[in-house]
Amino acid sequence: MSNEEMFIDLVIDKKPYIKNFSNEPVINLTGESGSGKSFYAQQYLNDENYIVIDTDEVFGRFETSSGVNREYGEHIREKFDVLPELIYEFDMYYQDILEYFEGCGKTIVIDSAQFRNMKDVSKLKGKLIVMRTSVNTCYERCLERYKKNNPNYLDEDFIKYSERKKAIYKWYLGLNEFLKRVEEVDI
Repeated sequence: MSNEEMFIDLVIDKKPYIKNFSNEPVINLTGESGSGKSFYAQQYLNDENYIVIDTDEVFGRFETSSGVNREYGEHIREKFDVLPELIYEFDMYYQDILEYFEGCGKTIVIDSAQFRNMKDVSKLKGKLIVMRTSVNTCYERCLERYKKNNPNYLDEDFIKYSERKKAIYKWYLGLNEFLKRVEEVDI
């Protein structure tokens, strides 16, 4: 597959990129904010055959997290006095998640935008799914989600949020680089 066909585009929505790394019961789900990865992961939330780990819940919204995300968040906080930053230590966290849930008899779904920061993509297990929603669509969805989640927002707060989210127009390049590295892995 050429880079043009594989890469996330600014304006063209594409079907998810899927690559099987092994037969292990792991689904690695990634994409930009607003790409639909969490919506995709929802199909597994109430299925007793799956464990869904959302790194936003474990690290970003830990105080309000529950279930396995709360459980794993407590585990990792007991392990470290100061949590290593997710964007720099994603490989370590990925391995730790797999080890923590090993032998549970369920498929582990890892929902994280941080796969782009994985240093050694050959360590991926199971199936990788990269949501390739266009950057423009992702940006618009983020803005709509902000409005929905903050119905009484102030215009100045919305403007700050929308300006901050424009970084997605740079971030997606890292995800495309990740796709390139993944495509180069021989299985």
